[in-house]
Amino acid sequence: MKHLLFAVKRLFVSFRFPLFLLLLLILPLLAQRAAGEVAVPAPVYAIEGQADADATRMAACLEEAGFAQADSAGEARDAVARGRADAAVIIPGNISSNLANKDFKAALVFVKSPNSLQADLWQEHAAAALFTVYAPYIMADALDGSGLSEEEIFAAYYDRIESGALFRFELESAKGYLTPLSERQDRFFLGAMSLLLFAACLYGAAEPLADETKTLSARIGKRRALLSFFLPGAVIRYGLFYLAAACASLLCGRAAMLLPLLFYVLLLAIYGSLLKLIPGKNWQGIFCLFLLLLSLALCPIYTDLSLVVPAVAIARCFLPPWWLWIL
Repeated sequence: MKHLLFAVKRLFVSFRFPLFLLLLLILPLLAQRAAGEVAVPAPVYAIEGQADADATRMAACLEEAGFAQADSAGEARDAVARGRADAAVIIPGNISSNLANKDFKAALVFVKSPNSLQADLWQEHAAAALFTVYAPYIMADALDGSGLSEEEIFAAYYDRIESGALFRFELESAKGYLTPLSERQDRFFLGAMSLLLFAACLYGAAEPLADETKTLSARIGKRRALLSFFLPGAVIRYGLFYLAAACASLLCGRAAMLLPLLFYVLLLAIYGSLLKLIPGKNWQGIFCLFLLLLSLALCPIYTDLSLVVPAVAIARCFLPPWWLWIL
């Protein structure tokens, strides 16, 4: 018992250990919440006035392209100005009469801001939606004098669209550049937890334990230093780091992480102890910092580089923070 009490007293010799405990409790929760703030905001559309048939068709096309509906044009513009929407399309409710009168300048309004991330993409979707309702007017203008009424041309055009006789894309939804919120939260949580635990176990446990054990070994012998200081200190330090990580996981609603975290801490304890057996202290600090930065770059926290460079999937297996992702 006295050895455990001595190990507890040594925890607060420097600020490093309590700082890591605090970070383990706070940062994973903040990282999970931050996941909802990093996604590209969706574009929106709004219809001004009472929607006619063509305005309704345009709205349906924009919704299929990922646009959300705003209640009014003012709300759509405000969403873009405040960064809640990446762009906005304002559809006149009387767009049918505008097109019929060849008033194309009043066809629709596209709203973007200097901070818009995908403005060109959304503008192309808006142009495609506009062409969908504009095409029959082009046909009617081209067939003017043919004896066919505009209503007949329109009916034939939409009948062919519905029957599939005319070329069109078959829309298929797939996971694209916008990662679902739940998956982003998983990635951000795992990224923060794996990097923090790695840094805590190496800088807050393995390093001070190795340094103080070496000093005590010169005074009381290696065997006694290991039994009376190193082992109790390791149990206390790694145990408290695990408890802090477990509490953070429970606060984030991730009870399933408790067992993987336990194995991860045990792996880091073994890894840190073996690393400290290699002579030389200065290079170890630089090496661990290099591993942290490389893990931050290669682990799929925000984007998965292995989709671009397959070799990344093999390389990161040698990075200790990646082990938690595997577990």
